[in-house]
Amino acid sequence: MDYRVKLGFVPSIRSRAGITDWCADLRRRCIGALESMEGFDLAYPEAAPDGRTLCAEKGHTTTGAVANLDEGDVVAEYFARERVDGLILCSLNFGDERSCSVIAERLGVPVLVIATREPPALDNASLARQSDSYCGNLSICSGLYRRKLPFYYGGLYFPEDEEFAEEVDIFSRAVAAIKALKGARIGQVGVRPNTFETVAYDEVAMIEKFGMNVVPINVSDLSETFASLRDDDAEVQDKVSAIRGSVAEVTVADDYLINAAKFELALTQFWRQNGLSAMAVQCWAATRQLYGLSVCSSYGRMTEQGMLTACETDVLGAVAMLTQYAAARGEVIPHFIDWTIQHREDPNRLLAWHCGNAPACLAADPARTALRSRPNMTGELEPKPGDLAAGLYQFQIKPGMVTFCRLQEYDGEWKMLIATGEIVPSDEDLAGTWSWVQVSDHAELYRTLVEEGFVHHANMIHGDQVSVLLEVCRFLDIEPVLVE
Repeated sequence: MDYRVKLGFVPSIRSRAGITDWCADLRRRCIGALESMEGFDLAYPEAAPDGRTLCAEKGHTTTGAVANLDEGDVVAEYFARERVDGLILCSLNFGDERSCSVIAERLGVPVLVIATREPPALDNASLARQSDSYCGNLSICSGLYRRKLPFYYGGLYFPEDEEFAEEVDIFSRAVAAIKALKGARIGQVGVRPNTFETVAYDEVAMIEKFGMNVVPINVSDLSETFASLRDDDAEVQDKVSAIRGSVAEVTVADDYLINAAKFELALTQFWRQNGLSAMAVQCWAATRQLYGLSVCSSYGRMTEQGMLTACETDVLGAVAMLTQYAAARGEVIPHFIDWTIQHREDPNRLLAWHCGNAPACLAADPARTALRSRPNMTGELEPKPGDLAAGLYQFQIKPGMVTFCRLQEYDGEWKMLIATGEIVPSDEDLAGTWSWVQVSDHAELYRTLVEEGFVHHANMIHGDQVSVLLEVCRFLDIEPVLVE
């Protein structure tokens, strides 16, 4: 899935007689800096060839900047044609608050506001100011605030400043996550476990907040595709080879590999036929009874291929996976985890674990990865044909900083847990896919989980996504619950 977005750049000016040399140069520098960044395409107004004629189709204004309501109308229409996903409002001098408000109001997309620093004073500068962006930016922002348009103020920079690029990157990633969430199709394969009210969700609330569509099927609905595949089909054998090659050690029987290949192909067909963005799939016990396997490692393989799969029919867990994966532009793979136990000796360390569902690309040491059966997690027993407990990955997750995310909805109000930690290496041999995560204050984190209604599932991804997720919450009116 492509998480690239398009941003519309609005170079806002106050103009009495065209555009000053300073503003023209700053516009050029801003566009150059933005176009050099990754993860998004850029749309912006161009100067009309005759210096007069406005054109919404081509995005022409008199100077290539936006100075009045008429030019605001033109640029708003141009950006709508270009289907921009977010706006960058940048005052090159004092700017024009009215046109900025018009564009933001009509587009209805996330807005980043950046003011520009004051250049060196002119010899005859009035009050020593040449730009006045510092002052005019307040007018632009008050106009947005007055209209109750959410925006993110990035700061006061020159386009060459490192912070300029950092703020735009945060914004573009938030826009990517928001775009991915809005109108997403979330697959639900099967029902939640009988004892897991914890993963209950409100489909109507998802429609109202995100315009999402849940695409539900029974686990048994995959059986027709599963049964149509022959053991010696080329695509089945290719999958068998891929599954076998995903880990260093395989201690399950060949019949598991055949069944897992067929199940993965059936699930992939469901994903593609329905254009899904993420899915939540039933695990135990239906898949064992219907398809003769445990499916933990299959979900890890699906997720590694970009087909995000949450366990135990946790639909909101799948939505959190999508949020973080899109914020990472699909470049970092998430892990769907349990908050499992607190470390027995270190009070600020917790076990982020699940039965064996982590993508193999997240393994700390590829040479110490295995595909196991639940009763044989040491790999000492001979593989047993017909083993319904076969199919669990076993490895430790690679070290590094991680961000946790979890979405919950109660009574139509949404909240998002955002927390960070550091995966620390361990010499232990534990079952499933796992990591010990060091956090700054485990007691505060756990109290927050308990008191804010967060469940025992979460999503974890390598890297620091705090700033991005906070902006996602800002623009989607989700309460951020940040544990630092």
